[in-house]
Amino acid sequence: MPTIVEMKLKRSRPERFLLLWDDGTETLLAPETVLKYQLAVGSELKEVDLLQMLAEDEVIRAKDQALRYLEIRPHSERELFRKLRRKRYNLPAIEAALDALRQVDLINDTRFARQFVESEMRLRPVGRGLLKQKLRERGIPDTIIEPILEETFRHHSEQEIAQRLTEKWLKRQSLLNTRKRKAALVRFLQSKGFNWEVIQEILETLPEAPPDQ
Repeated sequence: MPTIVEMKLKRSRPERFLLLWDDGTETLLAPETVLKYQLAVGSELKEVDLLQMLAEDEVIRAKDQALRYLEIRPHSERELFRKLRRKRYNLPAIEAALDALRQVDLINDTRFARQFVESEMRLRPVGRGLLKQKLRERGIPDTIIEPILEETFRHHSEQEIAQRLTEKWLKRQSLLNTRKRKAALVRFLQSKGFNWEVIQEILETLPEAPPDQ
């Protein structure tokens, strides 16, 4: 049976115990795991118990990693899943960790989507299409996206947002002639997620530019 021959606490963030086994291998474990299994130098574990312990510990470590991401900024469930996969946690551990966080409401895609949209509209206002694309990229399903966008654009007119962005854009493009300016403006507004109907209304109110060259 595997036997612990050395054990020391690593002062990392978060703290981990480094265990050295009699076969020369090393294992990093969360303090919760060490406490639960009452591990110490000289402890022997059956192979089946060791495998069970390592599986439980991986869930704890995946959950800790997800919590560190959430401390930095809100994340969607899909964002956390992708980041944990990049850290090479296995699928069962990731699913168990995310489920635990979901149960205590630390993961909530509806809340995340609403906060994301509110932040974007306050700091980087754009059209409905681009907001929808950004949310989809973060793994938010359309069943959550659509009601939030409906609510958002009842309070924020796409036409008014497009008009404000156009006015700022025109100040930087004052030397372009009418034809080039219109084409460039269409591309700009499309990149901001506005549909053709909104863009067409903006073009109809576009002030005259210098004569075409």
